[in-house]
Amino acid sequence: MLEKITYINHLNEVVEFGNGEIFANYNDLRNYDWSVISKNNKISGFKKGIVKKTLPIKIKAKTEEEGIKLKNHLFEVFEKDVLSKKHGKFIIGDYYLKCYVTGASKSEYLLSKSYLTIKVTIYTDYPYWVRETTTQFNYGKAVMGGTNLDFNRDFPSDYTSNMLGKTLDSVSFAECNFKMVIYGATENPEIIIAGHKYAVNTSIAANEYLTIDSINKTIVKTLADGTTANCFNQRNRESYIFEKIPAGQSMVSSNTDFKFDVTLLDERSEPKWI
Repeated sequence: MLEKITYINHLNEVVEFGNGEIFANYNDLRNYDWSVISKNNKISGFKKGIVKKTLPIKIKAKTEEEGIKLKNHLFEVFEKDVLSKKHGKFIIGDYYLKCYVTGASKSEYLLSKSYLTIKVTIYTDYPYWVRETTTQFNYGKAVMGGTNLDFNRDFPSDYTSNMLGKTLDSVSFAECNFKMVIYGATENPEIIIAGHKYAVNTSIAANEYLTIDSINKTIVKTLADGTTANCFNQRNRESYIFEKIPAGQSMVSSNTDFKFDVTLLDERSEPKWI
């Protein structure tokens, strides 16, 4: 049975494998390997660096004209990410892998213009499969969707609504990274999750929002006109603002009733089997 895989580039252009005329065969996308760190001949930790993967692809179009179109589409969707130096994403189930497709070796392309076998080379500098789950707080009513967020919603993400902001449920089996978006108007917002304080000493006007990103270690305010301001130096230094959020259920509160979203990033070495 062929696995359903989707690729989306940074322009939201899509290639779907297994639906129609493009198919992905056996691949190593699910494989992973931790490098061992040692000190005095003892294992002291583990790490991951840049990882290379491969994906065999077959194009079997109904007509030669369609085959030519599919070959060009596949190449252009992949190549645009490399030329722009912006990651694309492979998606399996509810998880995505940020990566680049950097090469392709081809065979059997002389049999027919409607047929092609390709093996593409994939590189990732963040070798984790990620599932995003967003919980919205202090909205006062059920709100679904991702409006006003400062990151693309071109990959799977689950949304829950928490009317007054009582609890946060993590589906991860380990503590996880997050993105936190705080909407104005508010002054010096503070959020407490599992007893840990996330606070920034800044003013957020109406139609502005502040994004805290624990992976990239950034705190950025987006103004009403779309410009941004770096608020890293305005973080509360008494409590580490990029502290990962624990697994399971966490109590959540805020110092005022400003609206905010918490997106948990469930990061795994392989996508979850379903």
